Amino acid sequence: MADASNTAGNSNAVIVEGSIWAAIWHMSWPIVLDFGAIALASLFDAWIAGRIGANAQAAIGVGAQIMYLLIIMTNALPVGTSALVSRFWGAGDKKEAKEAARHSMIFAFFFGTVTVIFGLVICSPLLKFLGATPETEELAWQLLRFELISTLPFSVMWIAKSIFRAKGNARLPMAITFFTCAITVITEFVLCIYPFQFGMSGIGIAWLVAALISMVVILYLLKESEFGECLNFHYLQPKYWSLKWFKRLVNIGIPSSIQDMVWVICNFAILIILARTHDPTAGQAAWAVGLRVEELLASFPLYALARAAGTIVGQNLGAGRPDRASRAGWQIAAASACWCLIMAISMFLFGKQIASFMSHSDDVILDSVRYLQIIGLSMPFQAFAITLFGAMQGAGYTRWPMVAEVICLLFIRLPLCWYLSIELHLGSVGTWAGMALSVVLVGILASWQFKSGAWKSQIV
Repeated sequence: MADASNTAGNSNAVIVEGSIWAAIWHMSWPIVLDFGAIALASLFDAWIAGRIGANAQAAIGVGAQIMYLLIIMTNALPVGTSALVSRFWGAGDKKEAKEAARHSMIFAFFFGTVTVIFGLVICSPLLKFLGATPETEELAWQLLRFELISTLPFSVMWIAKSIFRAKGNARLPMAITFFTCAITVITEFVLCIYPFQFGMSGIGIAWLVAALISMVVILYLLKESEFGECLNFHYLQPKYWSLKWFKRLVNIGIPSSIQDMVWVICNFAILIILARTHDPTAGQAAWAVGLRVEELLASFPLYALARAAGTIVGQNLGAGRPDRASRAGWQIAAASACWCLIMAISMFLFGKQIASFMSHSDDVILDSVRYLQIIGLSMPFQAFAITLFGAMQGAGYTRWPMVAEVICLLFIRLPLCWYLSIELHLGSVGTWAGMALSVVLVGILASWQFKSGAWKSQIV
């Protein structure tokens, strides 16, 4: 890892000047690899769970939804951090950028701690509420009792990575992610395969160990960078806190957190719907498998491009170049849609081979193939939704995307999934179809709102 103070020192010049494709490439490839590494590590989790059994894979799926719920408690911070730091950095106002970073780090430690406590309290009741079988519930708890503690170091690490990315340095966060995932995979192998067989507990311990080590490393690099002042203990004392800055971070981040909260609540409801089908374990396990594959091939690359779009849009708005910001958003969305089309075709043609690699249960394989083929049809629309929402978040324009997501998920996806799966007795196929149709609608709405240009005048 290079010295953080020197890495990408003039990176914002690439973002606000010259070829837009060069700016997109500069920001996107490290973030795509960053998210890809996370997806591979998550896929490794599912693979290890597959060696334990179908209940273990279902536990991975249920546990992931609980972790998503807790993660969004701190999601307001990275979104607010990225929007503020990138806007001020693009405008050349480094003093304000550092203030935004400092208050973000304070928030990260506070909310990370709250998340751990809250997660440990609600975990068991939530597992029961989601309709997990007793076997799945026990395995999920073995995993989550360690993973929940990792949310504190991960929260701090996410904010530090957001600060570097907002400045235009995407390579250092990528290196940190590679480091984290390498530790996780190696530790999981040792604890779960050879020489130990700790089962689901080994997966949770591996993530906790990796999170703690990586947090220490990235805090050291942040301390040595131009943002080192944000970790100065003297200025972290409460008397130097500013309510104004916390309000600015929250005003931008809370709508995004609500948006993510609705997504997680919707996923909880999907689990409940699947629990009422004729084979709930197969459906939930298939969702765990399909979701991991979808994350690796599409979702994580899309979220990576959305992060890149946010930095590019934020810096260009700060530099007084809204038209360039708009063109960048459309170009990223178009490129991501083309990628998703290729992945959708691959999932449709090779769904059985992919599912067979992830599971040894015939029922899980069949449901997984259906998931990959049906969801794959909606992925180009998902590309427009995720990347254009990411671009608008970079502008600090987060309320409208929140409203669109709430309407499409709560009032369209859930009733549709319930009707198709339960009322029409289509089982998991109905659930996958309802999810795909709602994604198509979200993509259309995101494109319409981005085209309106209302996000260009957002004040942060």
